[in-house]
Amino acid sequence: MKKTIRILVIEDTEDVRNNIIEILESEGYDALGAENGKIGIETAIQVSPDLILCDIMMPVMDGYNVLESLRKNVITSTTPFIFLTAKNTRDDLRRGMALGADDYIAKPFTIDELLNGVTTRLKRAEDFKIKSEQKLNELTRNMGVPITRVINEPIKAIIGFSKMVMTEYMHMEKPEIAEFMALIYNAGMKLNGVIHKTLLFYQLEALSYKAEEIKTLQEKVSSNSKSKTTEICASIATHFGRSNDLMLHIEANTNLAIPSEFLDEALTQLVENAFIYSPKRSKVKVVVGSDGTRTYFTISDEGLGMTESQIESSGAFTRFNEEFAAQEGIGLGLTIVRKINDLFGTQLSINSTPGVGTTVRFSVPNA
Repeated sequence: MKKTIRILVIEDTEDVRNNIIEILESEGYDALGAENGKIGIETAIQVSPDLILCDIMMPVMDGYNVLESLRKNVITSTTPFIFLTAKNTRDDLRRGMALGADDYIAKPFTIDELLNGVTTRLKRAEDFKIKSEQKLNELTRNMGVPITRVINEPIKAIIGFSKMVMTEYMHMEKPEIAEFMALIYNAGMKLNGVIHKTLLFYQLEALSYKAEEIKTLQEKVSSNSKSKTTEICASIATHFGRSNDLMLHIEANTNLAIPSEFLDEALTQLVENAFIYSPKRSKVKVVVGSDGTRTYFTISDEGLGMTESQIESSGAFTRFNEEFAAQEGIGLGLTIVRKINDLFGTQLSINSTPGVGTTVRFSVPNA
């Protein structure tokens, strides 16, 4: 049975509100009304409509404030929203769109104009929903094998080693117990890393739809300190047991136009990849420099390398070589960095030769 589409009409003029509801109901929509912005918000949160039509000039709360409040609520943050307005100056349009309005219908409007606007917006919302579901299904299919394997391995280790200690501790020496505890700790850290990276991926995916939050984040500045970069790189090298393989050369030390947490994440993903996809006793080199307008983080390894087609097709939950990646990673590193690029104007270039190694260059605008 096809779902009945529910449309909420927020309009303070009773005759106009009732006329719109009557028109919508004659077309088979489930229409309901609210006489002011405050009631409109309460109704929208309660019934979760498929579309909201809202007047701008209203008592109690105007349409702009209604839209702003609805966009902050998780239930209505993505609900299609159309303004009904006699105010159609460029500034009015810009203000509404900046708050997240999907469209305008100018008063006075004909029945056809109203229905065409509603139909168009509902179709766009349905198309977006279908594409989002397809993308989610694709991600789910792709993540199944690597996520299952990479999560199962440390879980099995934690359960197995902890069970061993629990049942045999009376017969074990302290050094032996410490050895097993270290194995449990390492497995837990590996599991924590997988979960963190996966959650970060979905956090960035969700953030890409939140214009106001992105705008706030884009105004933040981070300090590109030599000590912080050294700390991140050294910690990763130690994690892989390859401190002697790390080579650092840091020239730039300036503020950057990106929040520090996202700069740290991008650098972490790229340096981790260099260690994951290169063998022990091969060098991983990190060079940081600036041309005055941008700062460049160049990470080079002497590992597996990638073909052009592999670089182009690299995406979420895609791993290209199990020899080096069997114990670490789920193929999210480059995808995370690319999502950071989309949000903060950073840039990523990759040069790689199979069997020789890979060099990635991540650049960030200076503040």
